[in-house]
Amino acid sequence: MADDADFLSQAFAVISGRSADIEEKIDRLTKAKNDIREEQASSMTEITKITKPTLEGVWSGNRANNFDDDREDALEIMEKITDDYDDYIQRIENEIFQLNLQKGALDIASSIAHQADNLLDKGEEVAAELGDKIRDLKGRLFS
Repeated sequence: MADDADFLSQAFAVISGRSADIEEKIDRLTKAKNDIREEQASSMTEITKITKPTLEGVWSGNRANNFDDDREDALEIMEKITDDYDDYIQRIENEIFQLNLQKGALDIASSIAHQADNLLDKGEEVAAELGDKIRDLKGRLFS
């Protein structure tokens, strides 16, 4: 029984450590996603300014044409950048989803550990059930 108690203590520590790591990663990714969204909104505002004011009727000639061409190039670059933001956000959301799946698995392991701990407190009459819980927990945490 002492070995089981030691294992459960170790299991609780592993679960707690891994959960904390996952939470920290989720927090950092969520902040990064929010920062990207803010930058994307700012970029969208800048995009609307690139083509203003229109120069038709006010300015003509080669310099005006070159200026308009440069603005169009800048617009294309800005639009590509904002499209890239969508890709970054999607990748971050996918990573957060994966981390939440891992967190769910740890929640299950935590529940099993608590069940095993309760069985450990009950003593010899539930030793077989305790052994089953411990084996299940070992498989989830250390395989």
